[in-house]
Amino acid sequence: MNKVNEERVHEIFNNISTDYDKMNAIISFKQHDIWRDKTMKKMGNLSGMTVLDLCCGTGDWTFDLSKAVGKSGKVVGLDFSENMLEVARNKLDKKGNTNIEFIQGNAMAIPFEKEMFDAVTIGYGLRNTPDYLTVLREIFRVLKPGGQVVCIETSHPTFPIYKQAFELYFKKVMPFLGKIFAKSLKEYQWLQKSAENFPDAKALALLFSEAGFSAVNYQKHGGGAIATHFGTKGSAGVKEESQ
Repeated sequence: MNKVNEERVHEIFNNISTDYDKMNAIISFKQHDIWRDKTMKKMGNLSGMTVLDLCCGTGDWTFDLSKAVGKSGKVVGLDFSENMLEVARNKLDKKGNTNIEFIQGNAMAIPFEKEMFDAVTIGYGLRNTPDYLTVLREIFRVLKPGGQVVCIETSHPTFPIYKQAFELYFKKVMPFLGKIFAKSLKEYQWLQKSAENFPDAKALALLFSEAGFSAVNYQKHGGGAIATHFGTKGSAGVKEESQ
């Protein structure tokens, strides 16, 4: 069980919703778009599929998925923060995508029947849930047999010097940037802590397997600062790919 106060997390994401997209670009030096593009390419052809984007936030990944599934597919973006969803819905009003639905809900108890989705994605949201394994089991439940789960999350670099530099950046610089550009020092201090306490890529892959997923593999980005995990519902083993 991850020691997360759901009410506190809800408050944090409601508070940072307005500047969330801007801060993601600043903190990652705009690399987060590149990491998501690489992940999308590895997901393969999604045309016509029904996809759940869990912890969708302001909807960046949701809109990428909308384009990938096409007019014959559908994407549901789910988040528990009404303020984040308001930003996402404002984007939807401007973009006019007809195959997206945004709903409010909890990743710990996904409000859908079992085996409804061909794929489930979750980007930078798993670490802010009270129980990672419960969320992964919920994802497993709503996936169709043979469906895939894809998770992009913070991880922990292992290379000497870079590891120390990354930890310094995340612990000191990131909250400072939050203070300067979003007037949200405490919120970004908390988010730094959630990343610090999150499992590394190998440990997270084992949690995927424990939740029932097979063919679990992961790909590291940014020198190991970020990792994308893949799994299917339905030959076992954990595989690490090159960065």
